[in-house]
Amino acid sequence: MQFLKLELSLLKEIALDEPIHLIQEESVNYEEPLIKFVNQIIEHALQQAASDIHIEPYETICRIRYRCDGLLHEVAQIPIAFAARVMTRLKVMGKLDITERRLPQDGRFLFFSTDIRINACPTLFGEKIVLRLLNTKKLALTIDCLGLTLEQQELFVKKISQPQGLILVTGPTGSGKTVTLYSALHYLNTEEKNILTIEDPIEIQLPGINQINVNPKMGLDFSTALRACLRQDPDVIMVGEIRDSITAEIAIQAAQTGHLVLSTLHTNSAFETLSRLKSMGIATYPLINAISLVISQRLARILCSHCKQSEKLSRDLANTLKLSESTSFFHAIGCQSCLKGYQGRTGIYEVLNVNETIIHTILADKPSAQLAKRAKHQGHMSLYENGLQKVIQGITSWSEINRVLPQ
Repeated sequence: MQFLKLELSLLKEIALDEPIHLIQEESVNYEEPLIKFVNQIIEHALQQAASDIHIEPYETICRIRYRCDGLLHEVAQIPIAFAARVMTRLKVMGKLDITERRLPQDGRFLFFSTDIRINACPTLFGEKIVLRLLNTKKLALTIDCLGLTLEQQELFVKKISQPQGLILVTGPTGSGKTVTLYSALHYLNTEEKNILTIEDPIEIQLPGINQINVNPKMGLDFSTALRACLRQDPDVIMVGEIRDSITAEIAIQAAQTGHLVLSTLHTNSAFETLSRLKSMGIATYPLINAISLVISQRLARILCSHCKQSEKLSRDLANTLKLSESTSFFHAIGCQSCLKGYQGRTGIYEVLNVNETIIHTILADKPSAQLAKRAKHQGHMSLYENGLQKVIQGITSWSEINRVLPQ
Protein backbone atom coordinates (compact mmCIF):
# COMPACT_ATOMS: atom_id res chain seq x y z
CA MET A 1 0.00 0.00 0.00
CA GLN A 2 1.80 3.07 -1.23
CA PHE A 3 0.45 6.28 0.28
CA LEU A 4 -2.53 7.32 -1.84
CA LYS A 5 -3.24 10.90 -2.86
CA LEU A 6 -6.65 12.53 -2.49
CA GLU A 7 -8.83 12.71 -5.57
CA LEU A 8 -9.33 16.45 -6.20
CA SER A 9 -11.78 16.28 -9.12
CA LEU A 10 -14.67 17.22 -6.81
CA LEU A 11 -13.12 20.68 -6.39
CA LYS A 12 -14.11 21.52 -9.97
CA GLU A 13 -17.77 21.15 -9.00
CA ILE A 14 -17.56 23.54 -6.02
CA ALA A 15 -18.81 27.00 -7.04
CA LEU A 16 -16.76 29.70 -5.36
CA ASP A 17 -19.18 32.50 -6.26
CA GLU A 18 -22.07 30.98 -4.30
CA PRO A 19 -22.57 31.54 -0.56
CA ILE A 20 -21.80 28.61 1.73
CA HIS A 21 -25.03 26.96 2.89
CA LEU A 22 -24.89 26.67 6.66
CA ILE A 23 -27.51 23.97 6.94
CA GLN A 24 -28.15 21.77 9.94
CA GLU A 25 -26.62 18.31 10.00
CA GLU A 26 -29.99 16.56 10.09
CA SER A 27 -31.01 18.16 6.77
CA VAL A 28 -27.65 18.03 5.01
CA ASN A 29 -27.47 17.10 1.32
CA TYR A 30 -24.59 14.65 1.12
CA GLU A 31 -24.49 15.00 -2.68
CA GLU A 32 -23.26 18.59 -2.51
CA PRO A 33 -19.68 18.69 -3.91
CA LEU A 34 -18.25 20.49 -0.86
CA ILE A 35 -19.77 18.02 1.56
CA LYS A 36 -18.69 15.07 -0.58
CA PHE A 37 -15.12 16.42 -0.69
CA VAL A 38 -14.89 16.95 3.08
CA ASN A 39 -16.33 13.49 3.70
CA GLN A 40 -13.80 12.07 1.25
CA ILE A 41 -10.94 13.62 3.25
CA ILE A 42 -12.11 11.85 6.43
CA GLU A 43 -12.99 8.55 4.72
CA HIS A 44 -9.63 8.45 2.97
CA ALA A 45 -7.81 9.11 6.27
CA LEU A 46 -9.69 6.25 7.93
CA GLN A 47 -8.77 3.92 5.07
CA GLN A 48 -5.12 4.86 5.60
CA ALA A 49 -5.48 4.21 9.38
CA ALA A 50 -4.50 7.83 10.10
CA SER A 51 -4.71 9.15 13.66
CA ASP A 52 -4.90 12.85 12.70
CA ILE A 53 -5.78 15.09 9.76
CA HIS A 54 -4.02 18.45 9.40
CA ILE A 55 -5.60 21.11 7.15
CA GLU A 56 -3.16 24.01 6.90
CA PRO A 57 -3.72 27.28 4.98
CA TYR A 58 -0.76 29.13 3.47
CA GLU A 59 -0.52 32.16 1.16
CA THR A 60 -1.55 30.45 -2.09
CA ILE A 61 -2.35 26.82 -1.18
CA CYS A 62 -3.94 24.79 1.59
CA ARG A 63 -2.03 21.64 2.52
CA ILE A 64 -3.73 18.46 3.74
CA ARG A 65 -1.65 15.95 5.69
CA TYR A 66 -2.40 12.70 7.53
CA ARG A 67 -0.50 11.36 10.52
CA CYS A 68 0.04 7.64 10.04
CA ASP A 69 2.11 5.54 12.47
CA GLY A 70 3.34 8.72 14.14
CA LEU A 71 4.60 10.56 11.03
CA LEU A 72 2.89 13.18 8.87
CA HIS A 73 2.41 12.58 5.13
CA GLU A 74 1.10 15.11 2.62
CA VAL A 75 -1.89 13.82 0.63
CA ALA A 76 -3.06 16.94 -1.21
CA GLN A 77 -2.64 20.64 -1.90
CA ILE A 78 -5.80 22.55 -2.72
CA PRO A 79 -6.09 26.17 -3.91
CA ILE A 80 -6.42 28.61 -1.01
CA ALA A 81 -9.77 29.77 -2.43
CA PHE A 82 -11.33 26.48 -1.35
CA ALA A 83 -9.79 26.47 2.13
CA ALA A 84 -12.37 28.70 3.84
CA ARG A 85 -15.22 26.56 2.52
CA VAL A 86 -13.61 23.35 3.72
CA MET A 87 -12.89 24.92 7.13
CA THR A 88 -16.44 26.21 7.48
CA ARG A 89 -17.94 22.82 6.65
CA LEU A 90 -15.74 21.14 9.26
CA LYS A 91 -16.64 23.77 11.87
CA VAL A 92 -20.33 23.18 11.19
CA MET A 93 -19.78 19.44 11.68
CA GLY A 94 -17.96 20.11 14.96
CA LYS A 95 -20.62 22.61 16.15
CA LEU A 96 -18.06 25.42 16.37
CA ASP A 97 -18.77 29.13 15.97
CA ILE A 98 -18.18 29.81 12.26
CA THR A 99 -17.99 33.56 12.84
CA GLU A 100 -15.10 33.25 15.30
CA ARG A 101 -11.75 33.15 13.50
CA ARG A 102 -9.49 34.89 16.00
CA LEU A 103 -9.59 32.44 18.91
CA PRO A 104 -8.93 28.69 19.14
CA GLN A 105 -11.99 26.43 19.36
CA ASP A 106 -12.54 22.78 20.26
CA GLY A 107 -15.35 20.50 19.23
CA ARG A 108 -16.35 16.94 18.61
CA PHE A 109 -18.53 15.04 16.15
CA LEU A 110 -19.34 11.50 15.09
CA PHE A 111 -18.49 10.44 11.54
CA PHE A 112 -20.45 7.22 11.12
CA SER A 113 -18.90 5.05 13.88
CA THR A 114 -15.75 7.15 14.36
CA ASP A 115 -15.47 9.71 17.13
CA ILE A 116 -13.60 12.81 15.88
CA ARG A 117 -12.17 15.70 17.89
CA ILE A 118 -11.69 19.00 16.06
CA ASN A 119 -9.49 21.95 16.95
CA ALA A 120 -9.41 25.22 15.00
CA CYS A 121 -6.47 27.55 15.63
CA PRO A 122 -5.82 30.96 13.97
CA THR A 123 -2.59 31.19 11.94
CA LEU A 124 -1.01 33.79 9.63
CA PHE A 125 -3.08 32.86 6.55
CA GLY A 126 -6.26 31.61 8.22
CA GLU A 127 -7.43 28.91 10.57
CA LYS A 128 -5.59 25.62 10.77
CA ILE A 129 -7.80 22.68 11.62
CA VAL A 130 -6.63 19.40 13.13
CA LEU A 131 -8.94 16.41 13.39
CA ARG A 132 -8.11 13.60 15.83
CA LEU A 133 -9.66 10.34 14.61
CA LEU A 134 -10.61 8.12 17.52
CA ASN A 135 -11.40 4.93 15.68
CA THR A 136 -11.71 2.91 18.86
CA LYS A 137 -13.32 -0.13 17.24
CA LYS A 138 -9.97 -1.07 15.69
CA LEU A 139 -8.09 -0.82 18.98
CA ALA A 140 -7.11 -4.11 20.57
CA LEU A 141 -7.27 -3.25 24.26
CA THR A 142 -5.52 -6.37 25.47
CA ILE A 143 -2.26 -6.49 27.38
CA ASP A 144 -0.96 -9.19 25.01
CA CYS A 145 -0.99 -6.69 22.11
CA LEU A 146 1.02 -3.90 23.78
CA GLY A 147 4.48 -5.25 22.91
CA LEU A 148 5.70 -6.00 26.43
CA THR A 149 8.21 -8.79 26.92
CA LEU A 150 6.92 -11.88 28.75
CA GLU A 151 8.65 -10.81 31.98
CA GLN A 152 7.35 -7.22 31.71
CA GLN A 153 3.83 -8.46 31.00
CA GLU A 154 3.83 -10.81 33.98
CA LEU A 155 5.02 -8.01 36.28
CA PHE A 156 2.42 -5.59 34.88
CA VAL A 157 -0.45 -8.05 35.38
CA LYS A 158 0.79 -8.89 38.90
CA LYS A 159 0.88 -5.22 39.92
CA ILE A 160 -2.52 -4.23 38.47
CA SER A 161 -4.06 -7.29 40.15
CA GLN A 162 -3.08 -6.01 43.59
CA PRO A 163 -5.83 -4.27 45.60
CA GLN A 164 -3.89 -1.05 46.16
CA GLY A 165 -0.89 0.93 44.96
CA LEU A 166 0.08 3.62 42.48
CA ILE A 167 1.04 2.63 38.92
CA LEU A 168 2.43 5.35 36.66
CA VAL A 169 2.87 5.27 32.88
CA THR A 170 5.26 7.91 31.53
CA GLY A 171 6.44 9.18 28.18
CA PRO A 172 5.96 12.08 25.76
CA THR A 173 2.68 12.92 24.04
CA GLY A 174 1.78 10.29 21.46
CA SER A 175 3.75 7.47 23.07
CA GLY A 176 0.75 5.22 23.67
CA LYS A 177 0.26 5.84 27.41
CA THR A 178 -3.53 6.02 27.12
CA VAL A 179 -3.80 2.66 25.35
CA THR A 180 -1.61 1.05 28.03
CA LEU A 181 -3.88 2.36 30.78
CA TYR A 182 -7.07 1.38 28.92
CA SER A 183 -5.66 -2.12 28.40
CA ALA A 184 -5.16 -2.40 32.16
CA LEU A 185 -8.71 -1.17 32.80
CA HIS A 186 -10.07 -3.62 30.22
CA TYR A 187 -8.28 -6.44 32.08
CA LEU A 188 -9.63 -5.28 35.46
CA ASN A 189 -13.18 -4.58 34.27
CA THR A 190 -15.31 -7.12 36.12
CA GLU A 191 -18.67 -7.03 37.85
CA GLU A 192 -16.99 -7.10 41.26
CA LYS A 193 -14.96 -3.90 40.76
CA ASN A 194 -16.04 -0.27 40.82
CA ILE A 195 -13.75 1.49 38.33
CA LEU A 196 -13.74 5.25 37.79
CA THR A 197 -11.66 7.35 35.41
CA ILE A 198 -10.91 11.07 35.30
CA GLU A 199 -9.91 12.20 31.82
CA ASP A 200 -9.34 15.26 29.66
CA PRO A 201 -10.92 14.35 27.32
CA ILE A 202 -12.46 10.86 27.39
CA GLU A 203 -10.83 9.20 24.38
CA ILE A 204 -12.28 5.70 24.53
CA GLN A 205 -15.67 4.80 25.97
CA LEU A 206 -15.52 1.60 28.00
CA PRO A 207 -18.81 -0.09 28.97
CA GLY A 208 -18.94 -0.93 32.67
CA ILE A 209 -16.51 1.84 33.66
CA ASN A 210 -17.59 5.19 35.10
CA GLN A 211 -15.77 7.90 33.16
CA ILE A 212 -15.56 11.56 34.18
CA ASN A 213 -14.60 14.32 31.73
CA VAL A 214 -12.87 17.20 33.54
CA ASN A 215 -14.17 20.69 32.89
CA PRO A 216 -11.80 23.31 34.40
CA LYS A 217 -14.03 26.19 33.24
CA MET A 218 -16.77 24.85 35.52
CA GLY A 219 -14.34 24.14 38.36
CA LEU A 220 -14.11 20.40 37.71
CA ASP A 221 -10.34 19.85 37.49
CA PHE A 222 -8.38 16.64 38.14
CA SER A 223 -7.95 17.23 41.88
CA THR A 224 -11.65 18.11 42.42
CA ALA A 225 -12.80 15.09 40.43
CA LEU A 226 -10.37 12.82 42.26
CA ARG A 227 -11.72 13.95 45.65
CA ALA A 228 -15.25 13.18 44.41
CA CYS A 229 -14.18 9.74 43.16
CA LEU A 230 -12.87 8.82 46.61
CA ARG A 231 -16.42 9.28 47.94
CA GLN A 232 -17.79 6.91 45.28
CA ASP A 233 -16.58 3.69 46.94
CA PRO A 234 -13.97 2.99 44.23
CA ASP A 235 -11.77 -0.07 43.79
CA VAL A 236 -9.76 1.31 40.86
CA ILE A 237 -9.21 4.94 39.85
CA MET A 238 -7.54 6.05 36.64
CA VAL A 239 -6.37 9.67 36.56
CA GLY A 240 -5.63 10.77 32.99
CA GLU A 241 -2.61 12.83 34.03
CA ILE A 242 -0.94 14.08 37.21
CA ARG A 243 -0.41 17.76 36.41
CA ASP A 244 0.13 19.33 39.81
CA SER A 245 1.22 18.57 43.35
CA ILE A 246 -2.36 18.60 44.70
CA THR A 247 -3.47 15.84 42.32
CA ALA A 248 -0.27 13.90 43.06
CA GLU A 249 -0.82 14.09 46.82
CA ILE A 250 -4.45 12.94 46.58
CA ALA A 251 -3.50 10.09 44.22
CA ILE A 252 -0.76 8.92 46.61
CA GLN A 253 -3.10 9.16 49.59
CA ALA A 254 -5.72 7.10 47.70
CA ALA A 255 -3.10 4.47 46.81
CA GLN A 256 -2.14 4.18 50.48
CA THR A 257 -5.72 3.75 51.70
CA GLY A 258 -6.85 0.68 49.80
CA HIS A 259 -7.29 1.82 46.20
CA LEU A 260 -5.49 0.93 43.00
CA VAL A 261 -4.59 4.18 41.22
CA LEU A 262 -3.32 4.38 37.65
CA SER A 263 -2.09 7.58 36.04
CA THR A 264 0.38 9.18 33.61
CA LEU A 265 3.22 11.64 33.94
CA HIS A 266 5.36 13.41 31.33
CA THR A 267 8.93 12.25 31.99
CA ASN A 268 11.60 10.75 29.74
CA SER A 269 12.36 7.64 31.81
CA ALA A 270 10.98 5.57 34.65
CA PHE A 271 13.70 6.78 37.02
CA GLU A 272 13.08 10.45 36.28
CA THR A 273 9.48 9.92 37.37
CA LEU A 274 10.49 9.49 41.00
CA SER A 275 12.65 12.62 40.88
CA ARG A 276 9.82 14.54 39.23
CA LEU A 277 7.34 13.63 41.97
CA LYS A 278 9.85 14.62 44.65
CA SER A 279 10.43 17.95 42.87
CA MET A 280 6.66 18.52 42.98
CA GLY A 281 6.93 18.49 46.76
CA ILE A 282 5.89 14.89 47.41
CA ALA A 283 7.51 13.57 50.60
CA THR A 284 9.68 10.48 50.22
CA TYR A 285 7.93 8.18 52.71
CA PRO A 286 4.37 8.56 51.32
CA LEU A 287 5.81 8.12 47.82
CA ILE A 288 7.62 4.85 48.49
CA ASN A 289 4.66 3.49 50.46
CA ALA A 290 2.28 4.17 47.56
CA ILE A 291 4.12 3.63 44.28
CA SER A 292 4.49 0.05 43.07
CA LEU A 293 5.29 0.23 39.35
CA VAL A 294 6.55 2.80 36.84
CA ILE A 295 6.39 2.20 33.09
CA SER A 296 8.15 4.41 30.56
CA GLN A 297 7.25 3.85 26.94
CA ARG A 298 7.59 4.90 23.30
CA LEU A 299 6.02 3.73 20.04
CA ALA A 300 8.10 2.41 17.14
CA ARG A 301 6.93 1.48 13.66
CA ILE A 302 6.79 -2.22 12.77
CA LEU A 303 8.65 -3.40 9.67
CA CYS A 304 6.49 -4.76 6.88
CA SER A 305 6.74 -8.56 6.86
CA HIS A 306 6.37 -8.65 3.07
CA CYS A 307 9.30 -6.47 2.04
CA LYS A 308 11.77 -6.05 4.92
CA GLN A 309 15.32 -7.06 4.03
CA SER A 310 18.14 -8.26 6.23
CA GLU A 311 21.70 -6.96 6.21
CA LYS A 312 24.84 -7.84 8.16
CA LEU A 313 26.11 -5.39 10.73
CA SER A 314 29.22 -3.39 10.04
CA ARG A 315 32.16 -4.13 12.32
CA ASP A 316 31.96 -0.68 13.94
CA LEU A 317 28.23 -0.96 14.70
CA ALA A 318 28.62 -4.54 15.97
CA ASN A 319 31.40 -3.39 18.31
CA THR A 320 29.39 -0.39 19.47
CA LEU A 321 26.34 -2.53 20.25
CA LYS A 322 28.47 -5.41 21.60
CA LEU A 323 26.94 -7.85 19.12
CA SER A 324 28.38 -10.53 16.89
CA GLU A 325 29.17 -9.45 13.31
CA SER A 326 27.03 -12.35 12.15
CA THR A 327 23.94 -10.65 13.63
CA SER A 328 21.47 -9.46 10.99
CA PHE A 329 19.32 -6.36 11.21
CA PHE A 330 16.31 -5.74 8.98
CA HIS A 331 15.62 -2.46 7.20
CA ALA A 332 12.58 -0.95 5.48
CA ILE A 333 12.07 -1.21 1.71
CA GLY A 334 8.45 -0.42 0.85
CA CYS A 335 5.84 -2.32 -1.16
CA GLN A 336 2.14 -2.37 -2.03
CA SER A 337 1.30 -3.86 1.38
CA CYS A 338 2.86 -1.14 3.55
CA LEU A 339 3.65 2.53 4.01
CA LYS A 340 7.32 3.17 3.18
CA GLY A 341 8.37 -0.18 4.59
CA TYR A 342 6.36 -0.08 7.82
CA GLN A 343 2.92 -1.23 8.89
CA GLY A 344 1.56 -0.44 12.35
CA ARG A 345 3.41 0.32 15.60
CA THR A 346 4.48 -1.50 18.72
CA GLY A 347 5.48 -0.34 22.18
CA ILE A 348 9.01 -0.08 23.57
CA TYR A 349 8.95 -0.36 27.35
CA GLU A 350 10.97 0.21 30.48
CA VAL A 351 9.17 -1.36 33.47
CA LEU A 352 10.50 -0.42 36.89
CA ASN A 353 9.44 -2.61 39.79
CA VAL A 354 9.63 -0.43 42.90
CA ASN A 355 10.94 -3.15 45.19
CA GLU A 356 12.92 -3.06 48.42
CA THR A 357 16.28 -2.36 46.70
CA ILE A 358 14.84 0.60 44.77
CA ILE A 359 13.14 1.90 47.92
CA HIS A 360 16.44 1.84 49.86
CA THR A 361 18.13 3.73 47.02
CA ILE A 362 15.36 6.34 47.05
CA LEU A 363 15.64 6.70 50.83
CA ALA A 364 19.37 7.28 50.44
CA ASP A 365 18.44 10.17 48.11
CA LYS A 366 20.51 8.78 45.26
CA PRO A 367 20.25 10.41 41.78
CA SER A 368 18.37 8.81 38.88
CA ALA A 369 21.59 7.40 37.41
CA GLN A 370 22.31 5.51 40.64
CA LEU A 371 18.74 4.17 40.66
CA ALA A 372 19.20 2.91 37.09
CA LYS A 373 22.47 1.21 38.03
CA ARG A 374 20.89 -0.60 40.98
CA ALA A 375 17.93 -1.70 38.88
CA LYS A 376 20.21 -3.00 36.11
CA HIS A 377 21.86 -5.36 38.61
CA GLN A 378 18.40 -6.85 39.13
CA GLY A 379 17.88 -7.50 35.43
CA HIS A 380 16.03 -4.27 34.65
CA MET A 381 15.72 -3.60 30.88
CA SER A 382 16.01 0.02 29.73
CA LEU A 383 14.06 1.56 26.86
CA TYR A 384 17.14 1.39 24.67
CA GLU A 385 17.76 -2.29 25.48
CA ASN A 386 14.13 -3.18 24.81
CA GLY A 387 14.29 -1.32 21.50
CA LEU A 388 17.50 -3.10 20.51
CA GLN A 389 15.87 -6.43 21.38
CA LYS A 390 13.02 -5.66 18.97
CA VAL A 391 15.56 -4.78 16.25
CA ILE A 392 17.36 -8.12 16.73
CA GLN A 393 13.98 -9.90 16.59
CA GLY A 394 13.26 -8.22 13.24
CA ILE A 395 10.21 -6.36 14.56
CA THR A 396 11.57 -2.89 13.78
CA SER A 397 14.67 -1.28 12.27
CA TRP A 398 17.78 0.26 13.81
CA SER A 399 17.02 3.59 12.12
CA GLU A 400 13.54 3.59 13.64
CA ILE A 401 14.90 3.03 17.14
CA ASN A 402 17.35 5.91 16.65
CA ARG A 403 14.45 8.10 15.54
CA VAL A 404 12.30 7.21 18.54
CA LEU A 405 15.12 7.02 21.10
CA PRO A 406 17.84 9.48 20.04
CA GLN A 407 21.08 8.81 21.88
